This record gives sequence, C-alpha cells and structure tokens, in this order.
Amino acid sequence: MPHRATPTAGEDTGRKASLGSPLLIRKIPFSLATLFVLTTRATHWFIEHGFTESAVDALPTSKQALYNLQRRSKVLVKTS
Repeated sequence: MPHRATPTAGEDTGRKASLGSPLLIRKIPFSLATLFVLTTRATHWFIEHGFTESAVDALPTSKQALYNLQRRSKVLVKTS
C-alpha cells in the first residue's frame, strides 16, 4: 500500500525537516526496493536527503497513467 506525504509550503515550520524520517523508517518493514515521491515545491529537500530526480517513465506503469502533466511535479526516487 503506498504512503503519501504532502509537506506544507513553509520552510520555517519544521515540518519538512522531519518529513523524510517516518517515510524512511516505514520503508524497511514493507520491504520496498524503491520509494517514489512527486513534489512541486520541495525538490531540494528530497535531493538533500538522498533522492534523485528521475523521469516520469521511472514510475510504475499504473502511476504513469495518473501523472498530471499540468502540475509539472518532479519525480524523485530513492532506492534501498
């Protein structure tokens, strides 16, 4: 089952600083090989925490079909 997190726009709230920790801890019990993130605002935060920018075609096929080109979300990937 996929997990979804949407950070707030504010850098000073502290939410972005803690956003990755619960996701990365949950990654281990679910034995996920790859974690995908779509974001329109927090690209730099995810890159600082080990994600790499990727193309839409890196997403699973079912998610590619749902990708909204108008949002121009960045696809970020972290592999274990």
